[in-house]
Amino acid sequence: MSLQERIFAGKGDIKADLALTGGKIVNVNTKEILKGDVAVKDGIIVGIGDISDKIGDDTNTIDITGKFVSPGLIDGHVHFESSMLTLAHFAMAAIRHGTTGLVIDPHEIGNVLGKGGVELVLSEIEDIPSSIFVMVPSCVPSSDLETSGAVMDAPTVTSLLYNDHVIGLGEVMDFPGVLDADPEKLDMIEEALVLGKRADGHCPGMAGSDLAGYLCAGISSDHESLTYEEAIEKARMGMAVMLREGSAAKCLHEFIPRLVDDGIDLGNFFFVTDDRHPGDLIRGYMDVLVRTAIDLGTPPIDAISTCTINAARHYRIDHLVGSVSIGRKADLVVLSDLEGFVIDRVFVNGSSSADSASKPVYPAEVFDTVKLGAIRAEDLRIESGTDTDTDVEANIIVAIPDAIFTDWRVDAICPEDSILKPDASRDILSIAVIERYGKRGSIGRGFVSGFGFEGGAFAQTIAHDSHNVIVTGANFEDMALCVNEIRRLHGGIVVAYDGEIVGRLPLPFAGLLSTGSIESVDAKLRCLHAVMEEMGCVLPSPFMTQSFLALPVIPRLKITDLGLVDVEKHEIVDVIRG
Repeated sequence: MSLQERIFAGKGDIKADLALTGGKIVNVNTKEILKGDVAVKDGIIVGIGDISDKIGDDTNTIDITGKFVSPGLIDGHVHFESSMLTLAHFAMAAIRHGTTGLVIDPHEIGNVLGKGGVELVLSEIEDIPSSIFVMVPSCVPSSDLETSGAVMDAPTVTSLLYNDHVIGLGEVMDFPGVLDADPEKLDMIEEALVLGKRADGHCPGMAGSDLAGYLCAGISSDHESLTYEEAIEKARMGMAVMLREGSAAKCLHEFIPRLVDDGIDLGNFFFVTDDRHPGDLIRGYMDVLVRTAIDLGTPPIDAISTCTINAARHYRIDHLVGSVSIGRKADLVVLSDLEGFVIDRVFVNGSSSADSASKPVYPAEVFDTVKLGAIRAEDLRIESGTDTDTDVEANIIVAIPDAIFTDWRVDAICPEDSILKPDASRDILSIAVIERYGKRGSIGRGFVSGFGFEGGAFAQTIAHDSHNVIVTGANFEDMALCVNEIRRLHGGIVVAYDGEIVGRLPLPFAGLLSTGSIESVDAKLRCLHAVMEEMGCVLPSPFMTQSFLALPVIPRLKITDLGLVDVEKHEIVDVIRG
């Protein structure tokens, strides 16, 4: 529809395709619930309130008496790759739950496939009905203490900022680089700002002068607040605070009641998931966050605003999405119950039949990213460095349920034939990260506690952020078996026990994604969780938890293909304490 035609449709000279009549409009612009109808022409809202002059003989008029029209929900920050689904499958699943807008950061694909992978995502958007906006990954790799599949330097990143689907620079995880005024990072940020686009932040635990310096760089948001007090300080300094409730990290139950009790206006907050596993996505998406916020004391219109117009305004896309307003896309959610946020039907671009997208054809190279050689059990062993059987003190990663940060434990391990072995009876398992891109052939080795199982092993090619192979186990033989099966599958998740493969989920697309449906991926993942539970694993989300043990920018002790990482000191540390 041309601009002229839009004007005529707004005036009523051109009649609407769709009219929703008899309902009430959730007006997030003025925080009111108003009686009124909605008229749509060619996917654009052209009338609200009295639309009688816009209804013609061919208008599809739908009576929604007793119901409410809400803007389509927006996830303000998500790495869709954590769903293990392609973008098309992810978007279709999101629509079912009223989420019509996605601000994606394809950081995971960027780490594996580089600029070509991001461009592949940008091209796929063209054939998906959802409103999808892209933040260009800014930290590929996230740290120099790991080996990634690709490097996206400042010229590469800035060239992508000019794409029409791109609305900003993805989370700048290298906050030490920003605070040290690293020219490469500043070039990326400055280019985004010059173009009038946002720069997302990532600064867990940052406060005071460091936070002020980070904000002065032009970074305007953060989703990594570890405490409520940290989030409030960031908000008071003018930072947009993302309230995150994903499959791994959650803050709503801790933050929302205190925001309500303290009478904090939510205008500078918006909802995000960051990561969403397929089972969680089947059960719900941003609608779950809205309902949770309402249950925790947030008025419904405030909860809806936090999931719509707040994100849209922050990213400067509110002229397109985020409200039931004239000239915006007709991304609408019809609710049968406002307080319970019960979805009756969803419209995307004015259509309620957006339940499929064209199936893209992907290039062969995206299915050939696992290039490591065969692994032997002895490749995963840790030498004690002594000929005696005297105990040595080892640095041990402590995995924490439903968290992406870790703790740090020191414990004694007794060598056997100069080898440090896992001791499952004390919840000390072996862990390794194996470089999978055929570059260094490096293997980082260590120990981890918190999983609780006493036999077997599991491995995956989802290992944030560089996505090398990460494997955890009670013995080296099962660990090697898992890694070699992943090699055969060209990526995925594998579980082994007593010398046999007992579960697998192939993820051949960049070692991150399946090309299958959400139902098929979820079914296989549920089977894997059941197997892990049978093995005695005590963590509710072992695969998600394991994937973040390799992320060297989130405290406290992590592991990459280069070894154990003291995140706070940004340095490699030995497994054995000196």
